[in-house]
Amino acid sequence: MIKFVNGKILVLSDVHYPYCDEKEVKKIVEKEKPQLLVLLGDIVVNEGGEYRNFLKELKAEEVVYIKGDEDVIEGDTEYLDVVNGNRKFVFFHGHQILSESTQYSLAKIMKKVNYYLPPLGFCTLARIFRSNFSDYFILGHSHALVNFRKLKCVNSGTLSLVRNLYNDRGYVKIVNGRVEIVRL
Repeated sequence: MIKFVNGKILVLSDVHYPYCDEKEVKKIVEKEKPQLLVLLGDIVVNEGGEYRNFLKELKAEEVVYIKGDEDVIEGDTEYLDVVNGNRKFVFFHGHQILSESTQYSLAKIMKKVNYYLPPLGFCTLARIFRSNFSDYFILGHSHALVNFRKLKCVNSGTLSLVRNLYNDRGYVKIVNGRVEIVRL
């Protein structure tokens, strides 16, 4: 099923609650005032703390929780198709493409050659994986924050405080079919 969204879409990925700055995450949502908030996987990775309250405080007209590989609670879906500004977007976390250990091993080697090679490879695999449609892919999982415009694919960064191979802190917003990366 395809959603049609006329307003702003805010994408937060790899928050890794409770290993995040909760106030920072809430401030981003309050500042951006999205019509649709897409929680793009690995949002709640530990049931400790007050995760239910944390999620309730992330206010938008509509919230869609896409399940990631480390989420300890159920998401709404694994994939989301949205039309915004006459452009189709496909959102998915990205862990479905290769196993975690394979991705990490390849990324570690490729990153030595070029910083952007692993997320570029990730986007290329996503294109192959879901080649039959979509103007733009929005992926999580890698913690990289980069927009490959010619490939029409975005890696949506992280808001986690946990160190990883990539720690590109930030998020993605989409307005009138245009993708914008916001670095923190």
